[in-house]
Amino acid sequence: MKKKRIAWITADYFVDVDIPIVPHLTSEYEVEWYIIQGFDGKISVPEIKADCNIYKRRIPYRRRNPKCISFYADIAKQIKKFAPDVIYVDAMEVPYMYPVLDFYLPTTKMVHATHNVKSYEGWHHRRLSQLYLSYVFNRHKHFHLFSQHARAEFEAMYSGKHIMYTPLSLKDYGTPTAGVTPSNDKVSFLFFGNVRQNKRLDVMLQAMARLPQELLSRVHVSVLGSCDNASYYRSMVDKLSCSVTFTPDRIADEEVADIFARHHYLVLPYENVTQSGPHMIAYNYGMPVIATRIEGFTEHVTDGVDGFLFEENDVDGLAEVFKKTILLSKQEYAAVCENLKETIARKYSSESILAEYKRFFETI
Repeated sequence: MKKKRIAWITADYFVDVDIPIVPHLTSEYEVEWYIIQGFDGKISVPEIKADCNIYKRRIPYRRRNPKCISFYADIAKQIKKFAPDVIYVDAMEVPYMYPVLDFYLPTTKMVHATHNVKSYEGWHHRRLSQLYLSYVFNRHKHFHLFSQHARAEFEAMYSGKHIMYTPLSLKDYGTPTAGVTPSNDKVSFLFFGNVRQNKRLDVMLQAMARLPQELLSRVHVSVLGSCDNASYYRSMVDKLSCSVTFTPDRIADEEVADIFARHHYLVLPYENVTQSGPHMIAYNYGMPVIATRIEGFTEHVTDGVDGFLFEENDVDGLAEVFKKTILLSKQEYAAVCENLKETIARKYSSESILAEYKRFFETI
């Protein structure tokens, strides 16, 4: 029986989402994988082992340059020659990619990986992004949503669409260096990833500052990730009377495993979220999270069982959670980690996620 053909397009900033998926589809599908790398080359794409043709294509201009149209046209023409049965697009290249793909390729075969249903406060060119999202959502039929609350929001806004839901796959950055573990002397809290306004790093830092000194002496805080307003957050970091690491730059992939292995908790004080990449990195390494009690997190975290929740933008509430976690005994922390291990096995197994991809592709 002839294998179904899939053309898969991934932007470099989503490649970590698709690496756990695409190589495992090649036994049942004939796959061509197009990885679009940014003009600035800031995001490195690792070497990928997969039984398929992989084309790494670097955008020759900045994304808003109209000359990008010819770049996307070349990719679309190559895909057209491949004659795929499914075209899976995990990219949101503003403002040219989708109109070009739509011109050359049948929209009835495209699946759009939907990481965000709407643009959020703090996005660059937010209005343009929302117009572009609306264009894609209205014109296309097949969509992949990565959270249940985003699916409900999407269905309320756009009726009659064909939707697949899976959670994000766990994000694996390799095995930590032997012997790298959290400190026994301090409780380590990590904020990781691009710092945007809606992620409310300020709430985390303000909450930490409200802890009494006897607790702060038992704490280490790490803030690691690209930041457009580093001086604003550094002023708050400098006021903390505890051990702090503040690195407002992009973190190299090869450092990620050891970073997560060194910390006890990932802190996610976001005021809105569809799904979180750092959350899935933490779960890959068995790390509990402290997160805002919003829909993007409550479907993944059971408060006090496998993680901890606090009310949105509640500085005092987060401070209380910090106190609670600092005062946990080693046995109590181990119990939270064990509960998380059971949650991960039940909800995020690669087998169940891959099965849903395959089921969905057979309906297109």
